[in-house]
Amino acid sequence: MAINIKNTKKKPSPDIQSLQSDAQCWHKIKILLFDLRNLDERMDSKARLDLVTDRSYISAPYFTPSEIKAIKSFVPDGGESTLEQLILSALETKLERRKKKQLANGDYRVCASHDLAPVFEKAFGVRPKDLAKDKKFVKALTKDGLVLR
Repeated sequence: MAINIKNTKKKPSPDIQSLQSDAQCWHKIKILLFDLRNLDERMDSKARLDLVTDRSYISAPYFTPSEIKAIKSFVPDGGESTLEQLILSALETKLERRKKKQLANGDYRVCASHDLAPVFEKAFGVRPKDLAKDKKFVKALTKDGLVLR
């Protein structure tokens, strides 16, 4: 029986340059990162994050289906794990730590801004202070939300 080589090859995952070259997608990635860090300070950030339906946070309203697929399959820093795998692993690790601590209030939820933002920031090479200081970005975000004009 012959093996069809075309069907066994994996499609290469996008690299950081290909994500950055899609201006609309990169803009939305930066908004997600900004929102994760500003969840408590900005109602628009909270409103967008409240609409997320995927536990990796890589979902609508931020991204289209094709963007979701590309971002989830992105392998940061030439590693072996996809971004989605890194995020889900980080979530599991944080949840296990919280369970072990037996929080007095019984709340074992993972905090997106404290637990996930650093994973995204490292993967994309974005420093949170740089986003916060980018007045043009913050102004555009405040005015236009997820739309890049």
